[in-house]
Amino acid sequence: MFSASDLSTKIPGICKKKSLTNTPLLSHNTRVKIALVLHLYQPPTQDEAVFRRIFSQCYQPLIKLIKNKKNFSLTLNIPLSLLEQADKYGYGDWISDIKTLYASERVELVGTAAYHPLLTKLSIESAERQIVLNEYALGYYFGSRTGFEGEAAVMTKNIGGFFSPECAVNNEVVSLVSELGYDWVLVDQTAIPNLSYDGYDPVYNTLKGLDIKIVSRNKSLSDALSFYREPSVDQIINTIFSKGDNQVIALDGETFGHHNPLGIAMLEDIIDVVVDRGGSFSSVCQLLPEMKARNIEEIIESTWGAGYEDMATGNAYPYWSGNEIQKRLGSLEKILGDYQASIPVSDEPHDSAAQPLWFYESMTDTLDETKEYLKRLFWIMKYEHSDKYWWSSKKAILGNPMLFHRGMVEKSLSYASNVAASIPDSKGKDKILKLVKSIASMLES
Repeated sequence: MFSASDLSTKIPGICKKKSLTNTPLLSHNTRVKIALVLHLYQPPTQDEAVFRRIFSQCYQPLIKLIKNKKNFSLTLNIPLSLLEQADKYGYGDWISDIKTLYASERVELVGTAAYHPLLTKLSIESAERQIVLNEYALGYYFGSRTGFEGEAAVMTKNIGGFFSPECAVNNEVVSLVSELGYDWVLVDQTAIPNLSYDGYDPVYNTLKGLDIKIVSRNKSLSDALSFYREPSVDQIINTIFSKGDNQVIALDGETFGHHNPLGIAMLEDIIDVVVDRGGSFSSVCQLLPEMKARNIEEIIESTWGAGYEDMATGNAYPYWSGNEIQKRLGSLEKILGDYQASIPVSDEPHDSAAQPLWFYESMTDTLDETKEYLKRLFWIMKYEHSDKYWWSSKKAILGNPMLFHRGMVEKSLSYASNVAASIPDSKGKDKILKLVKSIASMLES
């Protein structure tokens, strides 16, 4: 049970038979098993109209596809940041469909951080708070709201995997995730020492004394699928079957339908052809027992946005750090995090069990003082989302428009301004507002 106070704390041999595509059916590696991990996320600063457009382009047809493919299962990461907005904007049926898929083990759900921060940049206390809140959200939306004895409580089960936003990990994050009871954590291939694009194994044991598996996404295969725009799936299918028996592919779910308007149809074609050739799709938890783990001593701090060229120069955060705006946003994040740690928690009796804490204003049987505490807490936690760095990077990906969105950053700054307005200490208030003003002025230049 949770309450508001808890939050403080290669390819030989070809057959003549034709496949469903235009290429010959491969005679080897037809037992390939793919654990597909899709990350579904929208930042708390997203515009409602954009959110609804992405929902109709991607999220709704994606879940419909999963429901219709009885021989298909996968792993989904759905943080509170998306669930809160889906609930707010009336997509309850979509949430219910996922709950049904989860209950029938068609879909594996994983833990994550509620508002998509870079966990490697937060204090352990702030990181844990984000993770625990998301556990509560998964229980609220996909679990039970009744305890063993009929009492109001949020409960869920079988959340064994963990997705760190942007796959940002280091040894400290892995240790925290292990301490919180997770069985495995997803990392980018760049996190594995002494590897390259060609040196892929999916599972590792690491960090002495920790009972947690390191699951590595196949970087080249995941990235190839993310940016695949060919009219036929032949090339990507041949790539998949050339990579070995067991593969973990992880990418943004928005690839299918939003980033790539033909993505849903592409995904369906890929599923059909892989299965027709004798391959299969599963969740990570289903495939994990079949994959032999290698031993490594440590992992390298990394993100899935960093290539080996970036990592060679020590830059694990090519889209999230570097320019002055991003540096100041990070300074502001630290100030707010320090303030968060000092927020007193009311010890007065209140009942927040089985209530959506993110909708604090409509909570019942809850003191105004507790609601004020939650208001400040959620402002800070939402400010911690990683998109404020992404949309101020002023970088381009594969010739696409420069990553800059003034509105996204300004909405993030509004959280900080709200916190400042609630601080009685004028010195702390002035420090936050001065930094907010300096960042805002830089957005205009």
